[in-house]
Amino acid sequence: MAKVRVGSPEEAEELGFIGSPTIRVAGVDPFASGGEQVGLACRVYATPDGLRGSPTTAQLVEVLA
Repeated sequence: MAKVRVGSPEEAEELGFIGSPTIRVAGVDPFASGGEQVGLACRVYATPDGLRGSPTTAQLVEVLA
């Protein structure tokens, strides 16, 4: 697992960063819908319990399976 610090709007644009935290699996964001805007922002995830600051463990296990 690699952590990448995104410190500027230019870096966000270059990396296609759509908010923190962003999780990528093999370079792909499995939780992106395609409508997100690139930029430095907080990110929320749709979970069975509503919007949260991270996906659930079950959601992570599903994308890694």
